[in-house]
Amino acid sequence: MKDQNLVLTLEYKKPNLFLKIILWILGLFVLSAISLFIYLSVKSNQFVKAFSESAGVNKEEFLNTVSTSLNQFQADYEKINKLPKKYNFLILGTDKLSGRDGDPELTDTMMLLQTNFENGKISTLSLPRDLYLDDYQTKINAIYFYGKEKYPNSPEQFPKEVIEKLGNFKINNTIVVGIEDLEKLISIVDGVEIDVPTAFTDPLFPVPGIDVSKVNDPKILYEEVAFNKGLQKMDSATALKYMRSRHSEDKQGTDDARATRQQLVLQALFNKMTTVRDPQTLGQLYRFYLDRFEKSISTEEMVKIGTVFIDYLSKNEENKITFEKHQLSIYPDDQNGVIFNPPLWQSKQQWVYKIKDQEKFTETINAIFN
Repeated sequence: MKDQNLVLTLEYKKPNLFLKIILWILGLFVLSAISLFIYLSVKSNQFVKAFSESAGVNKEEFLNTVSTSLNQFQADYEKINKLPKKYNFLILGTDKLSGRDGDPELTDTMMLLQTNFENGKISTLSLPRDLYLDDYQTKINAIYFYGKEKYPNSPEQFPKEVIEKLGNFKINNTIVVGIEDLEKLISIVDGVEIDVPTAFTDPLFPVPGIDVSKVNDPKILYEEVAFNKGLQKMDSATALKYMRSRHSEDKQGTDDARATRQQLVLQALFNKMTTVRDPQTLGQLYRFYLDRFEKSISTEEMVKIGTVFIDYLSKNEENKITFEKHQLSIYPDDQNGVIFNPPLWQSKQQWVYKIKDQEKFTETINAIFN
């Protein structure tokens, strides 16, 4: 299906604010498991009080949620063999920042994520924001923007449909996360630990909160950020800079490097969230879910996935959940590459990626998420 009306004429007047990952998905498992943890602590009025106050819910509401979730968990566990073991998510990271309200809301982060509780793997695939779609005459990161016209109440539905068609791949849920959402989530868990594989310096990192319509002094608009190699704890602001950086003069300034860093933060956040036991932190995570993602994925869905997750762990006590990070291969660096960078004269002077072979593109996605 071609839609000739989708012609991207949007141009940035500033460096692209690449970012946002989107990671509450991780909370998905944690919040499901929380119900069981709470059940063991439910006799502690102190625990209940701390959680409820932190989540902004009353004690009765909290206990009703726990009771309902536990009843569902029991019912789901009794039919565990009939529950699906794989769940596919589309994560969209939007680039909306204060001071830049005049710019279109694009998705500079687009990631497919699968939880597979047959083998205990969480697999991710980052889609390049500059992937040009001939059928829609625009880059893939603009599909969400056009979705606001096509589906005003749920613009994420449009990129879901487009990517499902491209990859012949069923997406169960689509999660949209903005910069402020991600920053808040990392702050709730008091930062993340990341083993930085390669040191780099970005001399032109955009300073947030500056009104670019009024300020044009590069000394005010940008700052230098640097990261050393090795394990380090990052607060929310530092983690976002690590993910968003795009002006390093070495390979760390490429889209591929940014995608890898996003996936590293995703894994670090998952690891941190699975260790949370403090009732106040748990309450804040629950409040975050209620405010931002309850409409995207219901409590019932989370409990179902959590049930399968817990069942896997109970049967594989020595096997931890493992992460697999994937990226699309690029021709001619890889002779079997599924995307390529056409010369500018072929792409109306736009630097883009295009799909080299649609059949191989589809096969690649299905091989990753088999």
